[in-house]
Amino acid sequence: MKITITDLKNLCKFSLASGNAVIPFISYMYLGDDNLVSLKSFSVFSGSLFMAMASQAFNQVIEWKQDKVMTRTCNRPIPIQRLTRFQGGLIGFAFYAASNILMYNCLPTNALLINNFIFFSYLGIYTTLKTRSPINTLIGAVIGALPVLLGAACVNNDSLYNLGMWGNFGFMFSWQINHFYGIYWKYQKDYLRAGFKMVNDSAVASRHMKICLAINGLSWFGTASQHSQPELKFISCISGLLSLYFWNYRAIKLFEVDPSKNANYLKKASYNFFLVYYTLLLIDIGIKRYQQQQKH
Repeated sequence: MKITITDLKNLCKFSLASGNAVIPFISYMYLGDDNLVSLKSFSVFSGSLFMAMASQAFNQVIEWKQDKVMTRTCNRPIPIQRLTRFQGGLIGFAFYAASNILMYNCLPTNALLINNFIFFSYLGIYTTLKTRSPINTLIGAVIGALPVLLGAACVNNDSLYNLGMWGNFGFMFSWQINHFYGIYWKYQKDYLRAGFKMVNDSAVASRHMKICLAINGLSWFGTASQHSQPELKFISCISGLLSLYFWNYRAIKLFEVDPSKNANYLKKASYNFFLVYYTLLLIDIGIKRYQQQQKH
């Protein structure tokens, strides 16, 4: 059977992988002073993208049985036999090799090591724990925040100690908890049918999200304190307070009333929350680049 571009996109979850690659790229641009268009910038984005695509491909090779019984994943290439597991593994390995070659030649060694750590921890720890323990959600959120460190490592080792970088890390970690619970409670029957071990007590899930609400607040204001302009710091703090209330706290309270009914709102609210936070980061990056050009 001929392998199509659509098969490759679905196997590697191209849209999700692209989103994953944007995080280290923004972290790199935020902490460094490189041009938007350069070999190193290209390597940061492409190396991250290829590794994320490899992770998703191998994940589908591993979880093909679970994918087959879940409504939301049963039409992926391996369950419907558009691809064999062997073909999926070869495609995943090709992207894995491309990522390593690119990063080895163009980026610091620490970036290469962190990129590989994300890959192996995602497949070896998170994917394994999904069928064994509900703690997988917490572990997955930590691993999902590591691309922020990857972007910092692409700049230099000193960037790993930057307060803004750790603000980004805390934000990504806590954001993922709310986002995943929104997805899980919307498709809870699907996950249970596949045998995944998740937090099924809505009160426990709510408690987790409230803890993450506090982490989100600290992370947001930590990042805001590192913005280049006083006006942007003020705007970021006000935006943070409004976003924390309308798209975090309010979403959690609605979730407590009816988890299944309001799970979709929780998920959508997390996207709005994410968009505001990263829009402010991009504005700060734009201001810094403009000031650099003016100096030259």
